[in-house]
Amino acid sequence: MPASFDVVVIGSGPGGYSAAIRASQLGLRSAIVEKEALGGICLNWGCIPTKALLESAHLLEKVKKGRDFGLEIGEATAAFDRVIDRSRNVANRMSLGVDYLMKKNEIQVIRGTARIAGPGKISIEPASDAPEDQPTEVEAKDIILATGARARQLPGLEFDGKTVLDYRSAMSIKERPGSLAVIGAGAIGVEFADFYRSMGSEVTIFEMLPQLLPIEDAEVARALTKTFDKRGIKIETGIQSSKVQKLESGIKIDYTNKKGEELSGSFDAVLVAIGIQANTENLGIELTMEKDRIKVDDRYRTNVPGIYAIGDCIPGPALAHVASHEAIRAAEAIYINRSKKDNLDYEPINYDMIPSCTYCHPEVASIGKTEQQLKDQGIEYKKGQFPFTASGRGRAAGDIDGFYKVLVGAKHGRILGVHIVGPGATEMIAEMQLGMEAELVIENFARTMHPHPTLSEAVMEASGQVLGEAINI
Repeated sequence: MPASFDVVVIGSGPGGYSAAIRASQLGLRSAIVEKEALGGICLNWGCIPTKALLESAHLLEKVKKGRDFGLEIGEATAAFDRVIDRSRNVANRMSLGVDYLMKKNEIQVIRGTARIAGPGKISIEPASDAPEDQPTEVEAKDIILATGARARQLPGLEFDGKTVLDYRSAMSIKERPGSLAVIGAGAIGVEFADFYRSMGSEVTIFEMLPQLLPIEDAEVARALTKTFDKRGIKIETGIQSSKVQKLESGIKIDYTNKKGEELSGSFDAVLVAIGIQANTENLGIELTMEKDRIKVDDRYRTNVPGIYAIGDCIPGPALAHVASHEAIRAAEAIYINRSKKDNLDYEPINYDMIPSCTYCHPEVASIGKTEQQLKDQGIEYKKGQFPFTASGRGRAAGDIDGFYKVLVGAKHGRILGVHIVGPGATEMIAEMQLGMEAELVIENFARTMHPHPTLSEAVMEASGQVLGEAINI
């Protein structure tokens, strides 16, 4: 007899394991199917190990400034292989943490590749390290697809892990390339450009759109570009056309820049960071799709009864924190549907209030509308802005690049958008998301006492500027 569960989740990334845990909390017997390490791309090859790499890079940059802090430190250099090893160790520890959570919440982990074999049925092709006694077929009242995504390739240029890199190989190669081309200036491309430049590589970023981090506010992108320029990162935005060739001894890129000039560059390696491809092939069932992603409703139901989907395999922001919250909502939707109880309110996610973070140096974080979007939509707004050059904490830390900017509705005073480039950006953004969700107005932030000296005083000061009450700018 096949094993039977209330909920089976396919994929164990932040979406998958969160869905299984929430389902278990609600009293649903749950299992999770994973073909690789627990934690998915985020814990093993994405969010966590890249941040470990960047912490090494940022610490190295700070140590190099030791004399500015009154410290006599010898020449600081990076042992590249040990930096990579530390990152892998951090990822492995986090994956073990997910294993602990599965045991704590009594969730059965099935190692292998899942395929839907019929209504409520899943066949499992066991992984090489799977226990001999694990089931090869399971039954489930409901199935949650959390299959994630992978790096998208340039046509005709396959990843080889040596000279043509995706994010997985870029964080695991043992030798640092002397020169690196980064194709794509989104969060992944910018973070790796930051890391490899700190490690000593000559880095060039290529982007077809007009700015770094194309989804971010233009003023933020200009500030980041200025900092990257100072660090010697070459930036080619507005590329009109390009051709990438793999040679015997590296990579050649022919391109037409934004001025229409035809140029060429040679590199030891290229990192392709042009987006992701959803893992939605070979699921064993026909689902309604939007390109490569599975279409769902606001309760994450697909067109097939009993099958839900969350995370990077559905339309929307491909972010770990989004997947985690979609997971919780999907598990709750299943519980409500199955139990017919009204003891749990369901509230759909507001996708207009998703925080976005890039962990380069300086950090970038944002939520809500950009200035250009407000102008395009004809929305009247006021702006408050606080430069970190005026921050006492920023000065003390020697980290003063960037600013905090808040955009406020001219009539109602509610927060329409927040854009931060600078130290602590990714930590400060959560305060603003809470304020937007709670529909607070700008006076609430201006009158909230922020401790001194902290970077978060920028929130208070910029809010005060909107009202004409700023003290320190």
